[in-house]
Amino acid sequence: MAEITGKGAGAVEEMVAVVRCSRIQGKVHLKYNYIGHGTCSGAHLAFGGPLDCQYGCVGFGECAEACPFDAITMVNDFPVVDPDECVACGTCVSACPKGIIKLVPKANRVIIRCSTADSAKVTKAICKAGCIHDKACIKKCPAEAISEVRGVVNIDQEKCMEYGPACEEKCIAACKKVHCLQPLSLEETYKQLKQAA
Repeated sequence: MAEITGKGAGAVEEMVAVVRCSRIQGKVHLKYNYIGHGTCSGAHLAFGGPLDCQYGCVGFGECAEACPFDAITMVNDFPVVDPDECVACGTCVSACPKGIIKLVPKANRVIIRCSTADSAKVTKAICKAGCIHDKACIKKCPAEAISEVRGVVNIDQEKCMEYGPACEEKCIAACKKVHCLQPLSLEETYKQLKQAA
């Protein structure tokens, strides 16, 4: 393609799919028993799904079914991405009605495992691991790579990586929720999620 267009081919950054939800660790409960078409999209139409957290993973495995590389395994109704099998095709991202699956560079150091825009009071009532938006991670990040956009905490991964490891991951140390902000150690995270799920 580079030859045809006459443009140089840049380095390709390896990406991986990450599920931005900690409902298993947060012990999020069902708010109602869903009876209907067993898909995430179908359940999402009924008040955001059957779980207390309207932003959390619905758990019917639409992403796993959509993945052409079998990189997602459903463990206790939660998608666990195998970083060795994921090729970052983005099919799972498109399949998720909640929009909580994101493609991130494998070289990233930190990932946010929560997508809630709920207030701290609501989050604390429904999820032990959810983001409480106290902005401690934002204030402590020396790279100014963390911000809150439309009520959801996000990391500008480019800024984070440019700053480098000199930050000593102060954002993780500042976060009061152990499962919310984590190092992106893919293989270790995969093992932990499989064990916890």
